[in-house]
Amino acid sequence: MRLVSAALAVALTPSFVAVPTVAFDFAEPPHPVSPKVVSTAISGVDQVELATFPSTPAPAAAARTLQVTGREVSGPEVLTSKMTTARFTVAGVSWSRTSAVASKEVIVNVRLKEASGWTAWEKLAVTDDGPDAMTAEAAGARVGTTPLVSSGATGIQVRVDTATGATPPGLLVSTIDPGTSPADDGLTHAAPPGSASAAASQPAIITRAQWGADEKLRKTLTLNASVKAITIHHTAGSNSYTQADAAAQVRGIYAYDTLALGWADIAYNFLVDKWGRVYEGRAGSITSAVRGAHAMGFNTDTMGVSAMGNYETTAAPAVMVDALARVAGWKLSQYGVNPLGKVVLTSQGGVGAKYAAGVAATLDTIHAHQNSSYTLCPGKYLYPQMGAIRAKAANYASYSSTAAPTADPPGTRLSDLNSDGRSDLVARDSAGRLWLYPGNGSGGFLARRSMGGGWKSMTAIITPGDVNGDGRGDVLARGKAGQLWFYPGNGASRLSARRLAAAGGWNSMTALTSARNMIGNARPDVLARDKAGRLWLYPSTGAGTFGTRHLAGRGGWNAMTAIAGAGDLSGDGRADLLARDRAGTLWLYRGNGGGGFGARTLAGHSWNGMTALVTPGNFDRAGGNDLIARDRAGRLWLYPGNNAGRFGSRRPLGTGFRGYLIA
Repeated sequence: MRLVSAALAVALTPSFVAVPTVAFDFAEPPHPVSPKVVSTAISGVDQVELATFPSTPAPAAAARTLQVTGREVSGPEVLTSKMTTARFTVAGVSWSRTSAVASKEVIVNVRLKEASGWTAWEKLAVTDDGPDAMTAEAAGARVGTTPLVSSGATGIQVRVDTATGATPPGLLVSTIDPGTSPADDGLTHAAPPGSASAAASQPAIITRAQWGADEKLRKTLTLNASVKAITIHHTAGSNSYTQADAAAQVRGIYAYDTLALGWADIAYNFLVDKWGRVYEGRAGSITSAVRGAHAMGFNTDTMGVSAMGNYETTAAPAVMVDALARVAGWKLSQYGVNPLGKVVLTSQGGVGAKYAAGVAATLDTIHAHQNSSYTLCPGKYLYPQMGAIRAKAANYASYSSTAAPTADPPGTRLSDLNSDGRSDLVARDSAGRLWLYPGNGSGGFLARRSMGGGWKSMTAIITPGDVNGDGRGDVLARGKAGQLWFYPGNGASRLSARRLAAAGGWNSMTALTSARNMIGNARPDVLARDKAGRLWLYPSTGAGTFGTRHLAGRGGWNAMTAIAGAGDLSGDGRADLLARDRAGTLWLYRGNGGGGFGARTLAGHSWNGMTALVTPGNFDRAGGNDLIARDRAGRLWLYPGNNAGRFGSRRPLGTGFRGYLIA
């Protein structure tokens, strides 16, 4: 919950403003990118094309190939013409799961028309990724090949052979244009500011919002009970991608997995590019034990981390190997798992699984996909690095939290403006431009992003959380005329261009702060202090407006120089309030759950050196709700809450914030 005091707002507009040092290089704000997916039914044999080669093509060795015994076939069951298409970068072939043709009996070859002409035929392995059998996700899934990633193609030809001569039913070839975003060219992998131990506890992660995930594509996630092991993969795609191409590759795989194969989300929990940048895969994987579809038969209680590229044909860069280890060590440490240990997992069976359903398999807690499935994944050049990955992961895990992550209590996730499940900070500079500083989930910031200009006329800004009930963080701002404006968030670091009037007459209030869950409604209410020193609670309707106000404090609040709705600081499940008096003493007013407060208790001394207080919720996701304070030199400090009404030792967050109104 956020403090905006009228007195502080005046003090935050100096003639010179320094750029905060935590503002890393930034690109255009990210936004969801909707892919263009074309699925075409294929059948029969084009006799003209068949005449161009009398025998089965000799494809290049597939990187993620099922090792099955094949047999010679007399001719293709399907051979298409050279099909002209709209430009695409990802392609694959799929068919109905009800097919009587076993997956190991199907051979799929494709070739593409790229800028240099038609490529050689390439064999696409039938994927052994996918949801486990008998799960809800498997019910709507199709069988298919691994996706083929291209730098760009405008044509495709497909050949399908089977050992039995039967054609798989419902054959489709899917081509995908994942779209582009200006933000693709500036995704950062800067380590979060602060201490080395804070950075080690969670790697910097490019969130789904940042890489442009279209959340409409995915279905409901499924949670595992724990994370007992990490499976290392590779995507077996192109190795020639640039930094600007990487996000589009992730979007393309996401679209293929969801729209072509019918899976609930992208297969992997995390992906790592060749520059060591980590991408959030399946939604929720940063904070929860989300079940993936990365290793059929072994998705339960595991997470999949995939190296982007084909490491059957080239060596993985050292920075990529290091990032794979960082993710594995961080995630396993949250569940008390030794990265150098062993684990017994029970197979659920399925395509390519080395172990039949019900068989217990003893595996390394960090193992390669080929250890549980008949596959070459993660490739002959990355597989020998598994020992190094385990050793590095064990080292990184020693600096990580050993407490399993927990969901935020109601009313504590207050300012998540980019939909990554982590609290953020908003700051307005003296030129009137609003900036978002996304939290990294471990007590630091990712690269800042512009939220637009024109905010100089606002006398108060608060970030209360989801005001209209759409699941996205919003902003409230008071204009000079006393109008309170509601700015809906789009879930991707931006606000709607269409603001809505929440209420008028707010110029009589000398302080505003968000106060979510004050009356147990789990909504972002607002507390306001009037000129007489009374404190009023304005309950949210959940639709961007507020109901009839209630008196929350009868008088005497003019003695306070700062007031901040803080969420539950005391650990009793009720929203509390922080207030600083003129002597610099910080007081905690415990909420009673009905819109009022009980007796105050001491929270700290000597707070007069702070020019702003911000209560972002559980900013570092460790312990309780936290406090961010700015001193007179413009430095930001994080005071971690202990869930008992007090704060731990402060940690530096950044400098150069003198002259910013922070919320």
